[in-house]
Amino acid sequence: MLGNTIVVLSSAQAAVDLLEKRSSIYSDRLCPPMILEPTLMDWSKYVALLPYGNRWKEHRRMMHNWLQKSAARSFQPSQEQQARMLLVRLLTSSSPLGDEFYRTIAATLLRSVYGYELERLDDHFVVGAKEAIDNLARAAMSTNFLVNGFPVLAWVPNWFPWTQWKKTAREFREQKNKIMDGTFQWTKDQIANGSNEPSIVRSLLDNAAKSDIRTEDLEDYVKHISIALFGAGSDTTVSSLETFVLAMLLFPDCQAKAQEEIDRVIGTERLPTFDDRDRLPYVNNLISEVMRWQPVTPLAVPHACSQDDVYRNYRIPQGAIVSMSRDEQVYNDPNSFDPSRFLDPNVPQIPAFGFGRRLCPGIHFAEASIFITVASLLAAFRMTKEKDENGQDITPSTEGIAESVVYHPKPFKCVFTPRSNLHRELILKGV
Repeated sequence: MLGNTIVVLSSAQAAVDLLEKRSSIYSDRLCPPMILEPTLMDWSKYVALLPYGNRWKEHRRMMHNWLQKSAARSFQPSQEQQARMLLVRLLTSSSPLGDEFYRTIAATLLRSVYGYELERLDDHFVVGAKEAIDNLARAAMSTNFLVNGFPVLAWVPNWFPWTQWKKTAREFREQKNKIMDGTFQWTKDQIANGSNEPSIVRSLLDNAAKSDIRTEDLEDYVKHISIALFGAGSDTTVSSLETFVLAMLLFPDCQAKAQEEIDRVIGTERLPTFDDRDRLPYVNNLISEVMRWQPVTPLAVPHACSQDDVYRNYRIPQGAIVSMSRDEQVYNDPNSFDPSRFLDPNVPQIPAFGFGRRLCPGIHFAEASIFITVASLLAAFRMTKEKDENGQDITPSTEGIAESVVYHPKPFKCVFTPRSNLHRELILKGV
């Protein structure tokens, strides 16, 4: 946004010094007006975008009870089941890869958050939720809407020339409210009708009802927390899985090494489970490298400084936007794809889920979803490039789609071939 100071942290040490050690003043948010203004899209109560304060702390506390490491294990049976179902679909699917990954992640999230069983990708809840999150990611790009650079435009009357973007904002807001209210009301209706299906929404309502929060405030809290859980866990996880497949096509030697480890540790008579996670170091390092090589949010979600500060003789004014870049001192040759870099104990894990008090609360859920899906794909399939009409490999591009703050590679196709007839049988038996 014009007029704002932007501070780019180009070293990991600077990020630790400011975003962790001084997190009390570097945990605020400064969001584009297109997203935040009540007259525009009005995502002002979305937990990831809330300013650092009491409401944010209350939302995080309520989310933590469900997303802490021990509680996140309760999602693992569903995550494992959906990974197995993905393998079966990929035997015959002609759908875009991103759609298949989205169905896998959305099914787990809808069931966990709302107690809703997803049966089809064109389900109205999953289509609506995806549209809302896609619109949010699009509007978060400062260059997509002029109002993000000139906030005063938010107050221009709707009848004024060249304000079609205000109609777009209103449509985005109405669509977001419709899906947020609809999913929440569906779960409330199920509870009222005597359903015993467990869900995060149900637990939040039960637990918070014992507090002194007003009913209308309670429902508002739960609605925004639940859509945040779905939104934060869906698009970003899909991005990581798309990037993983892209890397396997571009770096087949890494795919072969990961498959050799799986065969050696697990064998070829079953598919991976969460119990195997600690026994697959190369697979885990490969996942870390995927997230480092093409970060889900290339400059991360910016923090904002809530008071004037000085760091290394630089004055950082209140309201400054603080973002990150790559640090070549930590990751040698950062543009290369090399999972073995993480074998060095002095190389830190990539901070893909943020820093300090703004660390993504869904980190354990997301890491688990990515692991079981990646390990299952590696165990079951040989992933290769599609060929053109002349029999030549079609090499996909690493260039991302430019209209969103979340990185998605440009559409590409992958040939998923069962590694053997035995692997095909494992896939079919997996569900």
